[in-house]
Amino acid sequence: MEYTITFDEGAKGFTSFFSYVPEFMMGMNNDFFTVKDGQLYMHNDEENSSRNNFYGVYYDTEVTYVENSFPSEVKFVKSIKLEANRPLRTDIKAFVSDESSSAMESEISPTEYVEKEGMFYSYVRRNERGGNYSDKNIYGIGEVLSVSGSTVTFATPIPLGSIAVGDNILSASGLVLGEVVSYSGSDMVITPDLINPPANYFLIGQKSARIEAGNLRGYNFEVTLTDSANHRLELFGSKLNTSKSNP
Repeated sequence: MEYTITFDEGAKGFTSFFSYVPEFMMGMNNDFFTVKDGQLYMHNDEENSSRNNFYGVYYDTEVTYVENSFPSEVKFVKSIKLEANRPLRTDIKAFVSDESSSAMESEISPTEYVEKEGMFYSYVRRNERGGNYSDKNIYGIGEVLSVSGSTVTFATPIPLGSIAVGDNILSASGLVLGEVVSYSGSDMVITPDLINPPANYFLIGQKSARIEAGNLRGYNFEVTLTDSANHRLELFGSKLNTSKSNP
């Protein structure tokens, strides 16, 4: 993907990059102009209420930063505060070592923020990135004894303290097989039907990771704030509320 990068004379370096790619750029009378496909465009026009429209294409506003307070400590995130004129879609990633093997991630929608005294606050949801079977939302159900249509019979009673209607049913390898419709004793009804499972097939239950999984924890956190509206946005600051994780 192509970007336009800008050089700051004061900082003596390249400080920003933009999604739009003009053919020519120039400044005149404190205004900034670009040329695209032979057409002249003026940027930062305060009289134009439509924002993030470059050459007839609307773009999202996106800001990404890394929060790394107390870098030698593993921390977990409790909440986030935005200093802005409206809440933004927020994606938070936590890292213990590297992104491929130890990342945890969760998202907050703008409607999940609460405004207090001109600030927007939200508690951070649990880890929504799959594959971590040590999370609190994962539990074992048991070995399959027999299957008849949508009814699965287990070799042992179903753990009633863990399971609930609507939970996902997974294979031991992590493949999502269906969803719990009802259960009683050693029998469970799932949808869709479980087709020809092998002998001693062990099933796992999974509750909503967003609500029941583990907290986001790591040495540092990558926060991405995204706004899809096309009117004026004012973002002054963003801050995570973290606490030291005690293993």
